[in-house]
Amino acid sequence: MWIIFELIPLLFIFFILMLLLNPLMWLFMLFFLPVILLGVLYFLSLEVMLLALINLIVVPKQLWLMFKNPILRKNHALEHATINVLEERYGELRELGGLADNDGFYIFYSDLPLMPQEVLDAAKEGLARLKAGERDLAIHERCGTSITITNLILSAILIILLIFGGYFDLLHLLLVFAVAYVASRPLGRLAQRYITTDPEVRDMEIVGVDIRPFVKYMGIPVPVFSNKLFIETRRIPRAVRIFP
Repeated sequence: MWIIFELIPLLFIFFILMLLLNPLMWLFMLFFLPVILLGVLYFLSLEVMLLALINLIVVPKQLWLMFKNPILRKNHALEHATINVLEERYGELRELGGLADNDGFYIFYSDLPLMPQEVLDAAKEGLARLKAGERDLAIHERCGTSITITNLILSAILIILLIFGGYFDLLHLLLVFAVAYVASRPLGRLAQRYITTDPEVRDMEIVGVDIRPFVKYMGIPVPVFSNKLFIETRRIPRAVRIFP
């Protein structure tokens, strides 16, 4: 879809140049341009529908896999708690991001004067406060869960409009985006609270902080071109929890 959007300005410049060089292009614009535009809209609608169908399959699967992984959910909660603590100290940090994994979580940032020890201290404070009952620390407004929920809502509504309603125009498209934007915030928080995070971290501990050149996404090492730290966590053995 983005390829089509990128080609539109180039096509516009091409037609302007042709109009200036050849007056016969006016006839082409009059008779053939509407056909070309209809063709672009047709293929655009097919691509949007295809992406929507993919989202309807992939997004629920991603949420389900995360829901079934208790350690990943706990580390996701700790990641949010760490970022929330850092933002309490330094204000809103939009350059700050995170990604949970099975053995800890990543904190990556750019153009922020954060030291590894500061991030580690924030992680330890977040863990202690979650253990003390501050469950809201596990929720963050900019979490990717909200974006995922937005994509799911958009995809569901677009499929309904395109397949069952036969509607695909600018007005309905804007309406779909407005509905998805408004609904994504509360639904995203609910999804974080009950699906993608688990604030019950009494059985977790922070091991340390490390600098890693790659971020693992779904088990695949991916380079991230920003400062990145890995906060290693582990589950406290049951015997230690019972007999400290």
